[in-house]
Amino acid sequence: MNNYRFWNNALGWTTFVVALITYTLTLEPTVSFWDCGEYITTSVKLEVGHPPGAPVFQLIANVMSQLALGDVTRQAYWVNFTSGLSSALSIPFLFWTITMLAKKLVRGEESLGQNIAILGSGLVGALAFTWSDSFWYSAVEGEVYAMSSFFTAAAFWAALKWEASTDHDPRANRWLLLVAYLTGLSIGVHILVFLIIPAVVMIYFYKNYPKVTLRTWVVANAAAVVVLALVFAVIIPVILRLFGLFEITAVNSIGLPKNSGSALMAIAIVAGVYFGIRWAVKTNRPLVEQGILAVVMILIGYSSFVVLAVRSNANTPIDENNPEDALSLLAYYNREQYGDWPVLYGQSFNSKLDSQKPYSDGAPTYLFSEATGRYEVVNEARAEKPNFAKSDVGFFPRMWSDQADHVENYKKIFGANPDKKITFSEHFSYFLNYQVGQMWFRYFMWNFAGRQNDDQNRYELVNGNWLTGIDFIDEMRLGPQSNLPDTMKAQRGRNIYYALPLILGLLGLWFQAKRDQRNAWVITLLFLFTGLAIVVYTNHKPFEPRERDYAFVGSFYVFAIWVGLGVVALYELLAKYRSTTLALGVTVLTLGVPTIMVAENWDDHDRSNRYTARDIAKMYLDSCEPNAILFTNGDNDTFPLWYVQEVEGYRTDVRIVNLSLLNTDWYIDMMKRTFYESSPVPFSFTKSEYVQGTRDVLYYQEMGLQGRWYVKDFLDYAKRSDDAVMFTAFGGTDSPKKLQFFPMKNFRVPINKADVIKAGLATDSALIPDYIDWNWGSSIVAKRDLMLIDLIANNDWSRPIYFSTTVGSSASSFFWLQDYLRLEGVAYRLTPFATPGAGNGYEFGSVNTDKCYNLMVNPEGLEGRFNFGNMEVPDVFLDETVRRSTYNLRATYARTALALVRNSQNDKAIEVLNTASAKMPTSKLGYDYFSLGLIEAYFAAGDKKTALSTIEGFKTDIVQRLDYYGQFKGKQARQVRGEIDANLQYLQMLARVNLQYAQGDQGMGLTQEAYMADPTVQLYEKYARQFGVANQPQQ
Repeated sequence: MNNYRFWNNALGWTTFVVALITYTLTLEPTVSFWDCGEYITTSVKLEVGHPPGAPVFQLIANVMSQLALGDVTRQAYWVNFTSGLSSALSIPFLFWTITMLAKKLVRGEESLGQNIAILGSGLVGALAFTWSDSFWYSAVEGEVYAMSSFFTAAAFWAALKWEASTDHDPRANRWLLLVAYLTGLSIGVHILVFLIIPAVVMIYFYKNYPKVTLRTWVVANAAAVVVLALVFAVIIPVILRLFGLFEITAVNSIGLPKNSGSALMAIAIVAGVYFGIRWAVKTNRPLVEQGILAVVMILIGYSSFVVLAVRSNANTPIDENNPEDALSLLAYYNREQYGDWPVLYGQSFNSKLDSQKPYSDGAPTYLFSEATGRYEVVNEARAEKPNFAKSDVGFFPRMWSDQADHVENYKKIFGANPDKKITFSEHFSYFLNYQVGQMWFRYFMWNFAGRQNDDQNRYELVNGNWLTGIDFIDEMRLGPQSNLPDTMKAQRGRNIYYALPLILGLLGLWFQAKRDQRNAWVITLLFLFTGLAIVVYTNHKPFEPRERDYAFVGSFYVFAIWVGLGVVALYELLAKYRSTTLALGVTVLTLGVPTIMVAENWDDHDRSNRYTARDIAKMYLDSCEPNAILFTNGDNDTFPLWYVQEVEGYRTDVRIVNLSLLNTDWYIDMMKRTFYESSPVPFSFTKSEYVQGTRDVLYYQEMGLQGRWYVKDFLDYAKRSDDAVMFTAFGGTDSPKKLQFFPMKNFRVPINKADVIKAGLATDSALIPDYIDWNWGSSIVAKRDLMLIDLIANNDWSRPIYFSTTVGSSASSFFWLQDYLRLEGVAYRLTPFATPGAGNGYEFGSVNTDKCYNLMVNPEGLEGRFNFGNMEVPDVFLDETVRRSTYNLRATYARTALALVRNSQNDKAIEVLNTASAKMPTSKLGYDYFSLGLIEAYFAAGDKKTALSTIEGFKTDIVQRLDYYGQFKGKQARQVRGEIDANLQYLQMLARVNLQYAQGDQGMGLTQEAYMADPTVQLYEKYARQFGVANQPQQ
């Protein structure tokens, strides 16, 4: 027994070392895309990130970042290492969880063989999870999911320790208090850890009520769900509401200073706990005492959120939602910024508003006024929440989002008819096929069967599906698996496990259910809540901006337990051959499962030496002139920029303005403050004029007005709130709404020519126009639109205004100012000069060729010019997000080269193109639509050899793909039709560009015979006939 204990501990810590080495070797050394830039920044500087916050993660990561010893470029590494360490610490707890459960499955007297099988089960399960796809992904970047996994593993292990020790340890309940404390702490990381609560309740139930009937079992399970609901939706929110109530009462009614009500509430909680425990002890109510202590442990953990309130009061550069007091902290915890959505009951995407009362009132918003010393109501929230007709709401609404692209997908992919009421069966079908099948089961199979590639899946047969490597199984779902194109076979994200982890896990599940039904149900309950319960609660829309597998890692952790138990199952199933040799053989044999996983997964989880997100972020900042204002829109053109500014102190003179956040009053507040070398954004609106609920949207009403509206006059109009500028919507109902309208869409911005010359945009005033004439293309003006118009009206060219080229690809993305934009690097600069032109975002306005060339061509790798973060290095892995980021870069380089050619600077154009080809090689990024622009630019610059060589490479890839798609039959052939058409289009474009540039007369005047003799045209004709396409490249 003592030897077993020694080896159990030793092997548990061995798995920790193996995991830590794995994650350290594959760690990303700097910022990654998505939320990592925000988390790293808010950790290093202890700033306030997006709701519901992660103060525990930030505090721990902040301490770890000090190991950089003042080197700001290494702080991101240590925050990432925090994730790697957290993930590695999860693994021994998983090991010990598996061995505790495995001991309950073996029969007969304890033997060395049994112990080896038990320890082998822990090794196999723990290592399988260590090297699983989704868990490894989170382990090597600065995000909260790795630490959340640690809290999940530690808390569940502690619950099993309680169960194991309660019979002989009179103080065993301390393990349950540890579970409560870890749960409370985990709120400061991610609320996913709450999902272990039902399983913990059932562990408690089985231990204290050995005689189980169907009735008591049902009651216990219901109680488990109730306890989860109490912790998640009652205890924390209700206590926060009480803090808010105490605060408003103390300040507004009694006249006490700000935060005094919160202090009184804290005292009341302490007093309540003291007297509650005292009463429980006196009356001999141990359950009540334990319950109070558990709530106290949760609250102690949750108290970490005080850090966010303290830092928010310091008005840090990143201060999302401004949770400075109890009232705003509740909104922060409830994620009110993101709105709400139906879960079990509510509307469908086409539900109509109630005709009598289309809107109901929301909760009023309070804001502390320094002038009055009171909390003032700044938004009464009258008629704010949509109230749907009772006939149009129902149980389990899954297709609920009325966003246009979501509605289109409901119709196109799932066959929903917007003109009819969506039935329960339609909702449930969508739930099974998309929400469960696409958004959970597919991810589950990635981790335990295999993965086709790392491209995001939108119901294509060739992107992001699960794959076993067993052809006859895969071909039933995904079509032919022979004759794959080289680019598909070489994709690093193609990981094949032959479903061995899945088979071993199913064996472990079956065997546990057979031998230990109670614990099998506990583990199953944990599996369901960390998987399907998340699916139900999040109610995913089609489609998400990125894959969401990281949210379901808890369920993969649970299945890894069964993978481990599969080892004991094999040993026990071979009962008549039980021996030490058998145990060693089974262990060694099944260790092959995680070995296959690490061999397959290493190359696409190794992020070492990759600096692409950081260097692309610097590209945007380096594109801007000093003291510029740069508008961005999404996570990936904002968070990495926050990181390089806040953490590395790079180009802090540039003010980043995220358009998605500019609709909120707290973000406008942030923009009006000075940070580092960046002056405030010169908005003229006061807080009372843009506070939430005020001027959220203005609506256009046609009044036949002619001429143009000077923007400052429009802004004066927008700031009015009298009846003359208002109209009543939903009149005649119980919830009429007063809304503001605007009667003209044609704006005019006068140009001060002296300011333009001073800004360096021109030298000759005679060439400067008198106005920017600007036609608004929408029937609404949102708050962010008002702010942008305000900035343009009041900036007077004193600060350069830029838009990142990733803001969008349509004129609306650039607020219909597209003709006044000038490309400078990877950002568009607003100028007073109109250049009418193309209708897509890659060709708007003009090009500053000198600046673009100087930024783009950087053979020495100098700071302040474009670097690519080792994108071109063969061993550096580029995931799908990085690869997507190159679309915009390839387009920008091609456009710059063509502009240089128009300026008769062909040599410089070729330098630009060669840089693009060298830094974004097709050997790593393949060919795409944006490769066509590079080919055309090479032709135009006179480098026919490189152009033709690129065409040949592109054609080879297209031919391989079309030959592959040609094998598909029936329904599967129809499913790949989009890929077929796209590749035929590429081939058609290659034929056209080849005819245009490769011929001496640019393809004009060719005879029909010469035209049809072109090899690319012949190739297109061949495949067009094969796939039934009538049109052909035009001569």
